[in-house]
Amino acid sequence: MTQLNFVTSFNEDILKQSTPYFLNLVKDKWDPSINLTCYYHDCSLESYSLPDTITYKNLKDVEDHELFIKDYKKHNGTEDGQIPYNKNLDAIKWCHKVYAIADKAYELIHNKDKPDWLIWIDSDIYLSKKINKEYILSLLDKEADIAYMEEDPYFFAFNLNHQPSIDLLVDLKKAYSSGEVINYREWTDSFVLTRLINLYKTHGLKVHTIKKESLDKFVHFNNNYNTIMNIRDEEGNRLVQLTDKVTPDIIPTRYKQLADIVRHYKPKSIIETGTWNGGRVIEMALAVFESADKLDYKGFDLFEDATTKTDEEEFNVKAHNTQAAVIKRLQAFRAKMAEKNKEFTFSIEKGNTRVSLKKSTADLVLIGGGNSYRTVLNDFNKLKESKIIIFDHFFRKDEEEVMPKEAYQGVNKVVAKLIENKKVKTVILPSSDKVAKGGYTHLVFSTADLSLPNLPSSVQSVPIHVDPRDCVPKDYIRNNIISNIKNIDKWLDKCNGHDTIAILVSGGPYLNIKELKQTIKDNPNSKVICVKHSYPTLLENGIKPWGCVVLDPRPITGESTHGIIRTELFKKIEPTTKFFVASMTDPSVLEFIRKQTDNIYGWHAFTESLREEKERNAGVKNNQVSIVKELGLPEGATLIVGGTCAAMRSIGILHTLGFRNIHFFGFDCSMEEPSKEERKKTTGAEDEKPQPKYFKVTVNNKNFWTTGELLAMAQDCERTFGEMQLGMLFTFYGENTLVSELWKIAQEKNNLLDFRKEYND
Repeated sequence: MTQLNFVTSFNEDILKQSTPYFLNLVKDKWDPSINLTCYYHDCSLESYSLPDTITYKNLKDVEDHELFIKDYKKHNGTEDGQIPYNKNLDAIKWCHKVYAIADKAYELIHNKDKPDWLIWIDSDIYLSKKINKEYILSLLDKEADIAYMEEDPYFFAFNLNHQPSIDLLVDLKKAYSSGEVINYREWTDSFVLTRLINLYKTHGLKVHTIKKESLDKFVHFNNNYNTIMNIRDEEGNRLVQLTDKVTPDIIPTRYKQLADIVRHYKPKSIIETGTWNGGRVIEMALAVFESADKLDYKGFDLFEDATTKTDEEEFNVKAHNTQAAVIKRLQAFRAKMAEKNKEFTFSIEKGNTRVSLKKSTADLVLIGGGNSYRTVLNDFNKLKESKIIIFDHFFRKDEEEVMPKEAYQGVNKVVAKLIENKKVKTVILPSSDKVAKGGYTHLVFSTADLSLPNLPSSVQSVPIHVDPRDCVPKDYIRNNIISNIKNIDKWLDKCNGHDTIAILVSGGPYLNIKELKQTIKDNPNSKVICVKHSYPTLLENGIKPWGCVVLDPRPITGESTHGIIRTELFKKIEPTTKFFVASMTDPSVLEFIRKQTDNIYGWHAFTESLREEKERNAGVKNNQVSIVKELGLPEGATLIVGGTCAAMRSIGILHTLGFRNIHFFGFDCSMEEPSKEERKKTTGAEDEKPQPKYFKVTVNNKNFWTTGELLAMAQDCERTFGEMQLGMLFTFYGENTLVSELWKIAQEKNNLLDFRKEYND
């Protein structure tokens, strides 16, 4: 019979506020066959009357926990008083959950032949109905390794009958015990766990996503940011929300368009429906204050009046904030701006805009509250006399022909009527922002003032998307793999994280050798890793790479994508260089290198050619991969993902080798303007319509010449820089290239997030 083992943790603050209430609800509402172990720290239980049907354990008795507290006590969010408190850099705060889960997992694995499910649950939740074992099992998938809600992971299940789940927990604990977490951008358990899950997915981790609504009828919670407690009645309607902080900011790509519009038109007054946490108004105000000193803002939101009924009606999937918390945040922002002689005035109204919103005008209006036609039409009719109206949440279908259902297409319906009105200028702005349940969402610009200047070009540029495909047939790649598995003796293996800096050198034409040499000099223990196109250049300049990554399924005698005969790239080889050769590489390349060195290590690059045909045909995504058995890949083999070329796969290789700090050189993805003759050249497979080989793109209002292959790499860079995946630290070198501009955009976005976080407390 399957066992369900729950675990949670708390300190004295949580114990005083909500834990006794939660534990008594467990006693009254949980099936007695469900086990719960509570780990506590920094408190004593002697003064509290707690249910004796629950197991309690002091984290002081967990040796590894105490060692971590002792060894890393200065990493408490202030670095021993050296910086203002930052909760994301408080390793002590976030380690308790990790060691509680790890300790309970160890106990179950070593004391039971079949340890079954270990489930983390936050200790500040509210149970509105009785919970039985059958209900919990209905949320899980016995074939999965882990099961959780991506949106609000207060419920997280690990299948301890499966080795990948155990390995994941070992790595989670190791990230803290080894101190590796201190190298990450954030030291929270959720940050580390999310990155580990993403990494393990590429190795075949089976993940079952639990729908939030499946738990909402039974369990409501105070989430990891300690921002909100939802308590609902038996029908699931939210009754109250308790909060002293706002929810974390989200900055999708289209909000950069919004900021650019604000900079361009310089409004003195803004009205917004759907204030949410106040983050958008802060971003808009900062754009205004770049060239002006005053802004008046009026915001409207349901705040704590929201219910699950209004969430369903308006297609809201985000947690709500209280009015008081948002006002507090904007008051802090107002005070901060006053220090810079900027005047920010605001008013915030709570309630349904169908009632609370009166006929008003402003220089710029953002309609971004509800998504029902009734609400969007109401907000538009009451604000339509304003100079500029921006609609959020204009939906369109994604590649799988999915989009939010018609009941939520209120903006689409209102905008359709505006487009028919020749006296109104209406523009749907390009967007690649995805909707959680399918589809894309856009901003729409509308104005009846036809004398206004045109929209800035930066918000109307259509993003070019390249969908790369393997450059040779899948059977060719599979034959390469089968051959190389037999001929490569040493293979890449996963290493623990360490502090050594990796200097990754791609083959861009604007590589600054002088700056590269200085960086190597400044970091004498660093390792230089390159791709084949930069290898000869480095050797010519007296730089001996520690490693060279090779990913090329085409013969050694052919011409590379850079127009160079491949044999020339390996004409001279430094014996100390480690060659990391992908198993899909053409065997002729492997043999050519082997004639000069045996310092070769194999690795497996994930490609669709590896996937079972039935999965390929079904369009299965990368997180649960069945590899073609005939290839001979060992079970559980590490598959390196991360991009379309060797330079981008190198990031995954470096992470596997334990590197967490990477310096980027030669990542350009752009070139000098080709000649008129060169621009006439086309490219494409035989079954594709020929496309121009060279074309011009615009980033940050700067034009760059590139190719399809380079643009695909640039897209990979944009995604990697934006997500900072796998907890790595990145430093970028280079100016006035396509990728350097993408780096700047990512840094601006991250800096804006950090700036806005100042007003969360």
